[in-house]
Amino acid sequence: MNSYNLKTVIIIIFTSILFSQCTSKENVEDKIIIGIVSDVHADMLPDGAERMKKFISEAENNKADMIVQLGDFCRPNDNEKFMLDLWNTFPGDKYHVLGNHDMDFNTKDEVIKFWDIPSNYFSFDKGEFHFIVLDANYLYQEGKYVDYRNANFYVKNEQRAYINPEQIVWLKNDLRQTDKRTIIFSHQSLINILWGIKNRIKIQEILENANKQAGYKKVIACFNGHDHVDFHREINGIHYFEINGLGYQWMGEGYADSTCFDQEQLSNYPHLDKIAIYKDPLYTFATISNNKIIVKGIKSEWVCKSPSEKGIPEMVYGCKYTPVISDHEIKL
Repeated sequence: MNSYNLKTVIIIIFTSILFSQCTSKENVEDKIIIGIVSDVHADMLPDGAERMKKFISEAENNKADMIVQLGDFCRPNDNEKFMLDLWNTFPGDKYHVLGNHDMDFNTKDEVIKFWDIPSNYFSFDKGEFHFIVLDANYLYQEGKYVDYRNANFYVKNEQRAYINPEQIVWLKNDLRQTDKRTIIFSHQSLINILWGIKNRIKIQEILENANKQAGYKKVIACFNGHDHVDFHREINGIHYFEINGLGYQWMGEGYADSTCFDQEQLSNYPHLDKIAIYKDPLYTFATISNNKIIVKGIKSEWVCKSPSEKGIPEMVYGCKYTPVISDHEIKL
């Protein structure tokens, strides 16, 4: 081989090595786009179907890799099946989180079967990321953990929203068995001191210990619904997001206002006067990569009066009721 050919071979080999390094897994930014919606409440809004269609359409337009609903979605009956049918029109992967109101008239097993999900809590991989779905729909009564079923959760607040011991053991094992960046989904919050998961500190410790043992930020974010508020906080390197509900904020009997609705609407939707409705559907698309979380915000406005105009205090454990999901761009 003459010197010219030898130089050519060396250049080709050197170039190939550089190319392989630049395109290796460590240097390529893995990315996933997740469409997230929460607290759909199929029985509450006259235009619920249109709102869901809008979310599905936007999920397709945004080329979402998957969609997830964070609970209080639809109950297993013929009247609410339309929402599940709309959900299933999305051509990609779809995931469900159990919410307390999904068990208003049914058992947990009946909801699981109706939605066709593997279990009440489970995990899965998507691309280079690991996802964990938790179920905090347990009562703690007389030393026992009891599944939510048939609205048995209308009891004292301190008895509600627990994660049972078997699930905690499973969570520890599941985190041990993955080395992927991990995202947690739950209905109730893992940081809310009023309405969040009661044994949330235990869960926070498990997530933080998983990161310490891994030597890197394994668990990067937790998403929940339930409270219909827009909220974000970082605690010990983990980002916690409360995702506002699709359509409304609950006000209750003391603030009922029927002036915005006709009698037919009130007859068909008996709780309509007890909610403050967002003009537009709220949902988000979270783009997660190995060094960044981007949450795409959306802003609407109130239909008729806002909750504060009806006398409800503006601040709820530090959160103001707003028809908004905020933008976030967070470096990991």
